Order: sequence, then structure tokens, then C-alpha cells
Amino acid sequence: MKRSSRASVRVPVRATVLATALATVLPLALAISTPAPAGEKAPAVERMKVGGVSPEEEAAAEKYFTNTELLDQHGRARHFYDDLLKRRKVLINFAFTACMGACPVMTQNLAKVQEMLRQRGEQVSILTITVDPENDTPAVLKQYATKYKAGPGWSFLTGTPEKVSAVLQLLGGKARQPSEHTAKLLIGDTSTGMWVKTVATESPETIVQLVQHLNDPK
Repeated sequence: MKRSSRASVRVPVRATVLATALATVLPLALAISTPAPAGEKAPAVERMKVGGVSPEEEAAAEKYFTNTELLDQHGRARHFYDDLLKRRKVLINFAFTACMGACPVMTQNLAKVQEMLRQRGEQVSILTITVDPENDTPAVLKQYATKYKAGPGWSFLTGTPEKVSAVLQLLGGKARQPSEHTAKLLIGDTSTGMWVKTVATESPETIVQLVQHLNDPK
């Protein structure tokens, strides 16, 4: 993956324009063009700013990401922004348990990433959002998480089709059919507002490097 090619998108911090800028910039930055889960190559790393330390930036991020209620693999209700994103470093990807293509590879890969980050003392949450909420119940997701030895801090998320669809839409993860889902991986820090996008099949070493250098001055 060539890291020299970067698209930088800066969101103004003034409260009067921040919410509008988020609604314009984030869908453009995160949207998928065509689904290519199995053979999807890592794009040039795209950088964007969504959220931050000021009350205005945090409020705008909450407004964009929303507090849509999802369920994790333990059956617990989780408000998307407040419970899963707010003031955290996160990795977000999209998968479903019946997937026979990229999902096993992505999940195994992220398990390696989680362990590498743990060894480096990095506090990072992983959010895997199902693209098949009708079949991926919390119990099914719990079995899947156990199968891939997901550690603490890794949430596998489902919910009603309507709520899951709304979250997938705003993150650029919505697909016509589960098998057509994207392999994109979003890496973000809502405490600084910095985000990058790559793919979940990228090498664990590269993903870890992106996490550790997410907030480096550019």
C-alpha cells in the first residue's frame, strides 16, 4: 500500500458550519463506489477530520454518527456514538457470519491486529457491524466472536434491520445483498476527530501502524 498518496479533508471547527460540513464531507469520504469484498485492494489512505476536542466538534460528531441503538453479541443495547465511539480510538468493519468469502479472512486479520495493539498498550475498540441483521442475532454473533477468539473491547453489532441499515448507510457500509458488502476498514479517534480508511485485509502490521500514527501531525 502506498502511503504517500493521501487525500486530506479538513472540517471547519466553528459551530455554525461544523454540522453542515460533517453531513457533506463524511458521506463523500466514507462512501463505497462498488462492492468488491473478496479481491478488494487497499486504496490510497484517505484522511478526514470528524469530531474533536471542542464541545462544538463533539456535538457535531454526535449529531452525525447518531445514537442509534444497536445490540452487541451479549445482547446489550448500545447507543452508537455515546457507548461505542465517544472519546475512543476505534476500528470499524462490516461482515456477516454466513459469509464464505472475505469475512473469515478479515476477522482473523483483525484478531491479529487486536493482539498486536494489546501488546503495544494501545486502547482501541473494534466494531464489526453485521450486514445481515435478520440472521445475525446476538447469540449467533457471540458464537462467531468466540470462534475467532475476539478479545475484550471487540463488539459485534446487530439490531433491527432498519437501525442497522441506518448506521451502515452513514458509514458507507450498506450493500444491496450481504454477499456484496465492502471490505473497508475505518480507523478513527473521536477524541481528536482524525480518521483514515483502508481495507480490513491489509496486513496487521500496516493497520497497527495506521492506528499508532493516526494523530501524527501532517
